[in-house]
Amino acid sequence: MTEQPQGRYRTPGEKGGPSTAFIEIGRVGIEITEQEYRERGYEPDFDELPLKIDYCPVDSKHRR
Repeated sequence: MTEQPQGRYRTPGEKGGPSTAFIEIGRVGIEITEQEYRERGYEPDFDELPLKIDYCPVDSKHRR
């Protein structure tokens, strides 16, 4: 049985680049464009994905 891809977080585009989403398929994680994510109908909806900064906050010991 194949595992369904699951969206984890999104990253806004920078300098004119596309926004991206990080998805996991089993133990494999990949980053794809917002357009690919929406076209493939991944869950949850792209707009419901947390931002990367909220999903993977930097350890406060490393902030300056």
